[in-house]
Amino acid sequence: MSASQTLGGPSRCGRVLGPSLDKIIKNAAWRKHSHLVSSCKSVLDKLETLPDAALPDPSSPLLGLSSSDADFVLNPILLALDSNYAKVADPALECVFKLFSAGVVRGEIDGKNSDSIMYKIVDSVCKVGGIGEESVELAVLRALLSAVRCPCVLIRGDCLLQVVRTLYNIYLGGLNGTNQICAKSVLAQIMLIIFARADEDSMDVSITTVSVSELLEFTDKNLNEGNSIYFCQNFVSEVMSASEGVPDLKLSQPVPVSQNGESKDEGEEIGSEKMKDEVELCPGGISSKIREDGFIVFMNLCKLSMKFSSQENPDDQVLLRGKTLSLELLKVIMDNGGSIWCSNERQLQCSIFMSLLTKYRSGLKAEIGIFFPMLILRVLENVLQPSFLQKMTILNMLEKIAGDSQIIIDIFVNYDCDVDSPNIFERIVNGLLKTALGPPPGSTTTLSAVQDITFRHESVKCLVGIIKSMGAWMDQQLKIGDSDLPSGSESETSAESHLTPSAEDGVVPDYELHLELNSELSDSATLEQRRAYKIELQKGVQLFNKKPSKGIEFLIKTKKVGNSPEEVASFLKKNTAGLNETMIGDYLGEREEFALRVMHAYVDSFNFKSIDFGEAIRFFLSGFRLPGEAQKIDRIMEKFAERYCKCNPNSFTSADTAYVLAYS
Repeated sequence: MSASQTLGGPSRCGRVLGPSLDKIIKNAAWRKHSHLVSSCKSVLDKLETLPDAALPDPSSPLLGLSSSDADFVLNPILLALDSNYAKVADPALECVFKLFSAGVVRGEIDGKNSDSIMYKIVDSVCKVGGIGEESVELAVLRALLSAVRCPCVLIRGDCLLQVVRTLYNIYLGGLNGTNQICAKSVLAQIMLIIFARADEDSMDVSITTVSVSELLEFTDKNLNEGNSIYFCQNFVSEVMSASEGVPDLKLSQPVPVSQNGESKDEGEEIGSEKMKDEVELCPGGISSKIREDGFIVFMNLCKLSMKFSSQENPDDQVLLRGKTLSLELLKVIMDNGGSIWCSNERQLQCSIFMSLLTKYRSGLKAEIGIFFPMLILRVLENVLQPSFLQKMTILNMLEKIAGDSQIIIDIFVNYDCDVDSPNIFERIVNGLLKTALGPPPGSTTTLSAVQDITFRHESVKCLVGIIKSMGAWMDQQLKIGDSDLPSGSESETSAESHLTPSAEDGVVPDYELHLELNSELSDSATLEQRRAYKIELQKGVQLFNKKPSKGIEFLIKTKKVGNSPEEVASFLKKNTAGLNETMIGDYLGEREEFALRVMHAYVDSFNFKSIDFGEAIRFFLSGFRLPGEAQKIDRIMEKFAERYCKCNPNSFTSADTAYVLAYS
């Protein structure tokens, strides 16, 4: 038996460390690295005395060694990595790769415990790539992929993010195209590993090997130097298969994340408050550290994909490549994602929407007006055949909204009292009332009796919360003492906690909306007038949609629209919310004198100068639908042809020619 085979002694750990330490001794500069050489020799002597099988130490990062022995034998590897000398860093990186792929290392490696020897080693591996040697870069990629791949090691928190950042840097500034492709492939493979485990909430999962050719299908084709793709595919496949068949590769069950956030550590710096909201909305929450890390990585990829260039360097190609890589990795995650992305789709939507509504509503008034009915009200108003999970998610979200008096008031003032916005508050209350009353008698529903009772109970809770919040808000406006405000379990709905949010709560006061609100409410009659005006206008719109001429008469009579044809035409052209486009076309085609004058004013309001005839007619018809009667179409098209020829006198020999073409 040769000396190399006996180096390190009979223990499993020694068989991995021995040959690497011997290489470090041979490659080291004796004068410059005397301490490193001495440390390697001491460890080799120590390994010779270790038995093949030893009692396991749960606190030790190495299999078969005590915690103190593990720190001692790994110290020369750490010294070699920190030496900034490629000839000793290479065998040290090879040793790290073998330690992970052989399943010798186990446990958690987290930035929270930065004094641990394994955290220091991973940290040094991430830093050693800056030596400037191509072989060292590849060895770093191999070591980091094997570390994340190892099923008996959980790299998490800041340590995991540091691994991802290191791979990003190698991709963006690698010494050659092959190394850059390898870095990108390793990153994609790590994403598959992280999210396959997050999907199953387990370390023991089947991992798919990334396809390098598919990864480079859209970008980075210029990096393909000769057989780079073939080389990188083999590189990733070899690392992935290195730990296959190794016994005892099992990590103990990950510690669940407590709902009060006690186990959250370094990841709290990166959006953990937002994740806390998501936990509450997901059934069962993010049940383990595995999933928490997955969401942290996902959020950071999203942030990287949205980075903007500086004014000094608007065409920053490195930044552009980084953003492109982030988007590609997000695509890899979504393309290979499992049930974790599908089962909680509604919860994730509501969580994101709730964050926008709470913190950024002043700048997103129009967007919230569109998405609130689409995401929330559509589900709330479905009384007969709702999805139980979806509706419970919506009711839970509305309960949170109901507990915030300022959001409730902002919604009412900025939507229900705004002529151009939907009645969100009214529809919330009506939807909750319908849900609280349950399906109408004699109707068919998909709900069980228990589900129906649950919906009713939650709806009543939301309605009570709205009433309490509105009362608390009024008390605040009237400056009633704190003793009259809700207390104890109702403190969540108190005006004080919501009207004066602090930065510690992660909530930014919505000053813009509040300013508008306070100025309007300085005279309550103004708010009442706005609301009354909108109600009357909507009544006229509803009447118009049933019988257009009656609707216009009502709107003119109530002074919602001027009595001139031009003013009525302007009202129809701006397509006021709720107006039926078919009814607009029907009214424009009427032969009554006033309606005819309105149609002429409507057509004359368009400027078709230098516009192609086909484009002009499409633009003209975009605001209404042509009526079904031929005579009405005839009147509208005749006026359109006249107007087009007036704007473009040289386009047709006569208006009749344009009319025939338009009518056809």
